[in-house]
Amino acid sequence: MSDELIPGGPVDRYLDELFDRLAGTGTDGRRSVTEAEDHLRSAVAESVAAGTDPELAEHEAVERFGRPAAIATQLRVAHRGIGGLIRPVITGAVWVGLVGALALGVSGLVSEVLGRVFGAGFVAGDTNGVTYTPARCADFFEYFPKAGTCEAAASLHHWGEVVEYRVALGVLGLLGLAGWAVLRRTTVLGGPAWRAPAPIVAMVVAALAAFSGAGLLFISLTSIGFADSHGAGVSLADGAVALLVAIGAAAWALLHGRRPAARAERRAAPATAR
Repeated sequence: MSDELIPGGPVDRYLDELFDRLAGTGTDGRRSVTEAEDHLRSAVAESVAAGTDPELAEHEAVERFGRPAAIATQLRVAHRGIGGLIRPVITGAVWVGLVGALALGVSGLVSEVLGRVFGAGFVAGDTNGVTYTPARCADFFEYFPKAGTCEAAASLHHWGEVVEYRVALGVLGLLGLAGWAVLRRTTVLGGPAWRAPAPIVAMVVAALAAFSGAGLLFISLTSIGFADSHGAGVSLADGAVALLVAIGAAAWALLHGRRPAARAERRAAPATAR
């Protein structure tokens, strides 16, 4: 009776995923993968000896063993304590924050374009019914003496704040990204123990961006639909950029998540050819 596994089969793919999820656990992770392989080989051999088709035997063995994500989490907690879970969460939160800051910076640039095309009021105008005291209007006219009306001066002032604040956040995001890259190269933050699962981080970014983007676009388009476009542009810019981020992050996560399976297929190809 042979205990050979199917190259690129269910068990092979399972072990690849488990190996990826245990990255950074060192000797403990390597031993855990070896133990998992031994257990799965034994389970498959017993099923095949009982007359089960080899591929079906591998499927059943994998299902009984448990999901790789759950097994990896249990092993990390057992071997490295709660810190083994917290460190990747911190790293993932940093990435989410950096992406958010960069997205707001892009939104600021889009708001600048929308203001120039459709007017400052479209991006940052006050809703109907908002009034200002003469003293406040004088403050606005001090910045924009040629605005003509207090409402126009206020819109120009608010538009500038919308663009400047968002672009400033974008610049901070770029600086933060550069600083994070340096830290990852020069400190323990770049080590496997701090490495967050990239596909999961990307899906978190995609979910947050999709939720916020859909809400902001709904607010903006509803305002435009009711013929009250004052201030709708900033929500339109934020929402559009957020949805683009959501699409990009989701696509990246799906492509990145397929790499373990692709590696297994490449390893299996020479054996199949023989």
